Amino acid sequence: QDFALWFFTVGRFKDHVMKWSSPWGEGFPGWHLECSAMSMEYLGDTIDIHTGGIDHIPVHHTNEIAQSEGATGKQFVRVWVHHGFLQVDGEKMSKSKKNFYRVEELQEKDFDPLALRYLFLTVHYRDKLNFTWESLEAAQNALNNLREIIRDWPNTPGVKSPTTPGVEEKFLDAINNDLNMPQALAVLWELVKSDLPDSEKAVIILEMDKILGLKLDEYLGKPLEIPVEVMKLVEKRELARKSGDFIISDKLRKQIKEMGYSVEDTPNAPKLRVS
Repeated sequence: QDFALWFFTVGRFKDHVMKWSSPWGEGFPGWHLECSAMSMEYLGDTIDIHTGGIDHIPVHHTNEIAQSEGATGKQFVRVWVHHGFLQVDGEKMSKSKKNFYRVEELQEKDFDPLALRYLFLTVHYRDKLNFTWESLEAAQNALNNLREIIRDWPNTPGVKSPTTPGVEEKFLDAINNDLNMPQALAVLWELVKSDLPDSEKAVIILEMDKILGLKLDEYLGKPLEIPVEVMKLVEKRELARKSGDFIISDKLRKQIKEMGYSVEDTPNAPKLRVS
């Protein structure tokens, strides 16, 4: 059965809120026609990239192509990008199940919205992503770890990216291979752990972040500013640890953790990270 291009405001559609006059009578455009009309109005007869869920392939997008190319005789879309579903705790996210979250709710639980972006980058866009609080926490920990590592790198703005064989090419190959972001992220970590000079790694990672969008420039070469009250607790803990009072030491570590920082004991001095 052919899909409808135009619905008349009769019968069950009599009280439809949005309706217009037309040569064929009062009515409103079909769902598929809405999308063709809006995209053509603002992007022209042929658009470069059209995205949507994989469920739109057999009906909605197929019908968009049929009506658009039937009307113009031109190719409607050059590249289609169909993404998999976002699941929550192994189930499809839906309003009826009330198993969906808003970004504001993540922030209320002290999650950085960029941790959600990092989590999205770990799964290919055509694959399903199962959201859990544990997976978001793992993503935030990985992002915080990355931020803390690059704080110690020199930030040299204006320096052109060095011609380092391998890393940059591998990153771009991953991006150009159907937007393989998980592989691109793996190449980023390969760079971080490499033996290249930090100054070179700094320039390359900023180029990578133009695509990843993790705002790494806000952390690169910028030492962590520790509040005075946190530093006082760190000093007290170090004294307790050196004196062998590990009960007090653990208690102070917990207090520091509650203030958003974790302590790493090193041979020279304790090192703080954002927890």
